[in-house]
Amino acid sequence: MTKGGVIVMSALGWIATAPLYSQAAAAPEPKTAAPPVFDVAVIKPTDPTAPRNGCFMKGQPGGQTFIGRCIPVRLIIKRAYLLIDDQISGGPGWMDNELFDFDAKTDRSVTRAQIAEMFQRFLADRFHLQFHLVSRVMPAFTLTVDKAGSKMKKNESSYEWEIPVQGVPGPVPKIKGVRCPMNYFSWYLGQTENRPVVDQTGLSGFWDFTLEFVPDALQNRRGRDGEPIAAPDGPNLATALREQLGLKLEPAKTPVDVYVIDRLEKPVN
Repeated sequence: MTKGGVIVMSALGWIATAPLYSQAAAAPEPKTAAPPVFDVAVIKPTDPTAPRNGCFMKGQPGGQTFIGRCIPVRLIIKRAYLLIDDQISGGPGWMDNELFDFDAKTDRSVTRAQIAEMFQRFLADRFHLQFHLVSRVMPAFTLTVDKAGSKMKKNESSYEWEIPVQGVPGPVPKIKGVRCPMNYFSWYLGQTENRPVVDQTGLSGFWDFTLEFVPDALQNRRGRDGEPIAAPDGPNLATALREQLGLKLEPAKTPVDVYVIDRLEKPVN
C-alpha cells in the first residue's frame, strides 16, 4: 500500500467545509454550543478473510450515519483535517498498513460543517490522536480566479449530501462538481497533485462544474515491454481549470501547516 493509502472516491462525500492548510491553525470562532459527537462509534480491524465490496467512507443521506470499510487511519486523519500526505509527519507504521471498519451514528442530523469536528473528536477519543502544528515552507499551488472570471455555476441548494466531486466515466478523465465549496475543491486538487493547494479564489458558497483533463500520471507511460502508451487527447489540469472553470492554478512556495503526530494508538472497543 502506498503512503497515501487506498484511493476512495466515495470518501469525497464527507467534508465540505473545514479549515484548510495554513488557515487550519487559526483561532477558532467562539461557539455558543458544544459540537455534536457520535452517540455510537464502533471501529474494528478489517477482517482480511471477509469479502470486500470496495473500500470507502461515506455519510448516509440525512446526516446521522457514517460508515467506513477497509480504511487506513491516515486517510481518516486526512479527511477529518483536509490534509495531504506531506502535511502529516510522524506516526506509527500501522497507520498506513492496517485497515479498519467503522460505523458511527449520532441521534440528530448534522451539517457538513460539523462532520469535521466530529471525526476529529472520534480520532482523539478512539485513537488517542495528539499532534502539534509546525509551519514549513514547501512547494504548493495557489488557486485563484482567472482574469476572465469564473465560469462555474452557483448552487443555491440546501441539500448537503451530494458527493462534492464525482468521477465521470469516459476515455478522458472527467470530474463533476456538485455543490462544491472552493476549500474542498482545493483539497481535492491537492490530492490529485500531491501538493497543498491554497484557496485564494475569494469565492464563497457552493458551485457546480464539469472538468475534463489528462492527469500527469497518464503522460510518459510505458507498456510491459517498454513501449510508449499514448496518453488520451485533452488539456492538462492547469489548462483545463483556466479554460473550463475560469480558475488559475499556479506553483508557489508558501508556509503550510504540518501536523506532527505525538501520539496515536490502536482503538479498543
